[in-house]
Amino acid sequence: MSTLELNELQRNIISRIRLEDKIIAARCGWGSGKTSALVFALLFISKIRPNSSSLLVTDTNPRYNSVLMPEMEKWLGPLGWTYNHTLRKWDDPHSGSSVWCRSYYRPGTRDATHNPLEGLNITSGVCLIDECQTLSAEVAHKALGRLRAGPTPILLLVGLPVSDAWWVQMAEQAGCAPLLFSSYVNEANLSSEWFEATKLLPHEEREAMVMNKPRPPTGLIYQEFTESHIIDGWEYQESMTGRIAIDWGFRKPSVLIMAYDEQLGASVICAEINPTEVTTEELARLILSIAWPRSMKDSAPSPRIWLDHGVADKAGKARNDQTGASAFRAMRAAPPRGLGMGLRATTDPIKTDVLNGIQRLKRAFASRKYLITREVWERGEMTANNSLRKALMSYGWDSKEQPKKDGREDPLDALRYDCITWNWNDLEVDARRYVRPSIERKVKTGGSKLRRF
Repeated sequence: MSTLELNELQRNIISRIRLEDKIIAARCGWGSGKTSALVFALLFISKIRPNSSSLLVTDTNPRYNSVLMPEMEKWLGPLGWTYNHTLRKWDDPHSGSSVWCRSYYRPGTRDATHNPLEGLNITSGVCLIDECQTLSAEVAHKALGRLRAGPTPILLLVGLPVSDAWWVQMAEQAGCAPLLFSSYVNEANLSSEWFEATKLLPHEEREAMVMNKPRPPTGLIYQEFTESHIIDGWEYQESMTGRIAIDWGFRKPSVLIMAYDEQLGASVICAEINPTEVTTEELARLILSIAWPRSMKDSAPSPRIWLDHGVADKAGKARNDQTGASAFRAMRAAPPRGLGMGLRATTDPIKTDVLNGIQRLKRAFASRKYLITREVWERGEMTANNSLRKALMSYGWDSKEQPKKDGREDPLDALRYDCITWNWNDLEVDARRYVRPSIERKVKTGGSKLRRF
């Protein structure tokens, strides 16, 4: 049998389960070992409550497949656990225990009674919920309804640092002290180089995501954008790499056109298009009046901004009910019906998470990776339609610390798509986290070391 050497966060979680705390809430920094903690908790539960089933919940299937699944394979597989892909269920032949794995996604058009947890019989009385910062308290309430058949119900809720975290408040209301740990709780498994790299982050981001000291949002979201981001006298050069970013929509799509200036080390937003009630083909014609694919330069009627790359909202991959074609496919058509070039999009749930994208764009503004010409900025004030200027000056937080949707945010959505495509891994801290070389028979993990005796 293997003995686990746990960090303080993981030891505290196991102790709370042993004490049968009804709600165990953990708010922890990046790399703290919380994913490993969930797996170790499942192993512990399988021993103290054998012949029973538990529930493991995260926000999306892709996140389960890319984050939780590899960690479970690493720890449960060598111990003889088996996984049924159809049922999405792990089984331990030794203890008779099992774990149902579910993502909690409920379309807003469906009633709360139609949720992914309905019909499950969780006989261990334990539910573990990961990535709570991307979910609402609804998931905890629905999970409790599935624990009624077991012994003392236990909810284990873990998430990244956000202020007024709902899962922390839920634990406090139940009289259970939350577990609050910085990234340094897992210092034994994260290299000093990684911690040094985090010092390159904007101060508030490092304080929140590494030191676990999130600040409540106030005022405008993109306070990092200042007058210094507006540049005078800039001139486009044909040698500059051109990019386009699109937020779709018949009623009010938004397009940003930019060029990368190597001397400035920044992408300069040099044009924007924010029409109303246009088809995809009409939108393409508007874009082509300003920018043209470099690969088809010879067919352009006159000099343009030459486009080398493009990104767009993944929603454009859906087929139009009238045309039967997606917006992405329509844009691949040769000018003038389309742009004559492919557009990129990502379905990665971590990158498409709005708050994650906002964080990356805030960081990009702080490091002056995006600038805007004075001409575009001033036209944005005078137009009757949307503009990047209007969006930046109105995009704020609501009472629930979520971005307000006031109908002006479309240009910022387009810029966010560009940012998560080209500026996601902008710092060393974003790369795969360093792990100290294994010693003796220790196995590298996100949070613990395994020794065999």
